[in-house]
Amino acid sequence: MKSAKSGEAGERLARKRKAAPRRAPGQVTLREVAKAAGVSPMTVSNLINERVGTMRPETRLRIAAEIDRLGYRPHSLARSLRLSRHSSIGMIIIDEAPHYLADPFTTQIVAGLSNRLNSNGYGLLLQGLSAEAFASSPLVRGIRTDAIGIILSGPDATRRAIVETLARLGQPLVLFQETLRFPGADLCVIRQADREGGRLVAREVLRLGARRLVVLAPATDWPAIDERTAGVREAAGEVAGATELRVVRCGDAELRDTQAALARDIDAHGPPDAILAGNDQMGIAAMKLMASRGCAMPRDVAITGFNAFEFWQYTEPVLTTVRSRAYEMGARGGEAILKRLTAGAFDQAEIVYPVELQRGAST
Repeated sequence: MKSAKSGEAGERLARKRKAAPRRAPGQVTLREVAKAAGVSPMTVSNLINERVGTMRPETRLRIAAEIDRLGYRPHSLARSLRLSRHSSIGMIIIDEAPHYLADPFTTQIVAGLSNRLNSNGYGLLLQGLSAEAFASSPLVRGIRTDAIGIILSGPDATRRAIVETLARLGQPLVLFQETLRFPGADLCVIRQADREGGRLVAREVLRLGARRLVVLAPATDWPAIDERTAGVREAAGEVAGATELRVVRCGDAELRDTQAALARDIDAHGPPDAILAGNDQMGIAAMKLMASRGCAMPRDVAITGFNAFEFWQYTEPVLTTVRSRAYEMGARGGEAILKRLTAGAFDQAEIVYPVELQRGAST
């Protein structure tokens, strides 16, 4: 004969195994979740609001299982008010070009950042501005987000002023591809080793005997391009004998702008031994121009790009370039923001991604 206690235990087990019908989000209450998990409503609230403290792992898992089983969804507006959060992250791109998202590097960073944030319940508010428009933008001053990501262009003084303005808004900042330092600021810099990348491509062409070098750069000042150019200069200084280095500015770095600027330079100074492009787009434009002038690569001229995004490998010959990890950098930025919002401080002030040479037939 079964005891009363064993009968009650069996009934409880049966009730637990019987799945409750899911209701529409918003219909299930926090108290119902607490009752199903065998905890207090405050404990459920603490888990939802990320105040887990010394809560036991099994308790967290049990509450999470009941939240999922019952289909409970917290009231997002009320939660944001309690946490002083907006569940959105700003992303500001300072670029003089109106078609700023056409740049593959920018697109890769934004994609990585957005995907990481979206998977954790945060939206991304994206805005592209020139430095002049930023200075007069009331929208920027009134931005209501939990943190801000930034990609900056322009001279050092301009970039510094923009960061200092945004820092006064009191939101954590993540700066991508920035080389300036802001001691004591609530920010994290995520960049790649662009100077080393410049050294890699320069050493690649210098080993072939190239001594007359041209660096192709966009008209807009980008800290990453400046770093790549500095790396080329450093590598050129390592070789014995004289080297010649010219930096050719190429407008917005579109194919026709690049080709026009390079053609003018060649007409004025003669053909170089090597062309080191600030990105793959300019490298491909240079390859097309030189091929149209009857030059073979690398016999007559060596050409390199930078970034190694998908399209670089379809050139003929295949372009020598430097592999960047822009998407991973964007995702790491999202991770850094999420950790900062939880912990109250960034665990790293600067994160630097390595680069690697991707050798092709153009050298």
